[in-house]
Amino acid sequence: SSYDIKVGEDAEAVIIMDFYSAPDVSAEAGIKLHYNIEKGGKLTIVQTQRLGRGVTLIDDITGEVGERAEFDLIQVVLGGHRTYLGATSELVGRHAALNIKLAYLVQNEDTLDINYVANQIGKKTESNIKVNGVLRDKAEKIFRGSIDFKNGCAGSKGAEVEDVLMMDEGVINKTIPLILCAEEDVEGTHGATIGKLSDEMMFYLRSRGIPDDDIYEMMARARIDAIAAEIPDEVSRKLIEEYI
Repeated sequence: SSYDIKVGEDAEAVIIMDFYSAPDVSAEAGIKLHYNIEKGGKLTIVQTQRLGRGVTLIDDITGEVGERAEFDLIQVVLGGHRTYLGATSELVGRHAALNIKLAYLVQNEDTLDINYVANQIGKKTESNIKVNGVLRDKAEKIFRGSIDFKNGCAGSKGAEVEDVLMMDEGVINKTIPLILCAEEDVEGTHGATIGKLSDEMMFYLRSRGIPDDDIYEMMARARIDAIAAEIPDEVSRKLIEEYI
């Protein structure tokens, strides 16, 4: 499926997309979405993915963010055998803003491949990428996050951070943050927290009588809930809660 979305000057739009299939379905699906946000506009896209273990999904989002415009992308990935997420945003206008928030649960022998790109072109643009994830069993995940400060984007800021909870020894995690810079007056940061829960956290929760398995399940759920709570749609939040 292909979609072309245009948000006019000072307008605002919220789009909810829910990808769902029965657990035993085998299929391949592709989504291509292009957006353009004009001066002062705001576009929020929410995507929830609750696909069966036989489904491959390719989800590609591209677009341009104009002056004082904002693009918010919230994605929650809870199923699917192979999921490929791509989002490339061109922050062309002065004070253009990009906010991406992703939560994922990858388990069994499933794969999640993520590629986010923020091209910061206009002056004083800002990008923020936040990823919370849980890996179980023999799941595999790769996250590429690129912030590219183009020549002329003076005063711009960009930040990306990922928090990955690895539940089992057999998981494969690859986190590849990248910051490119062709402009002096910019600020870029990236960080990642990857692994199991800290000894201090485990000790604190054990001391309150919580079994180890329950601690990990609780903390895994918290990572998903933190992003799901940002969704501006009660029905979508309820679907996620019921699914997990």
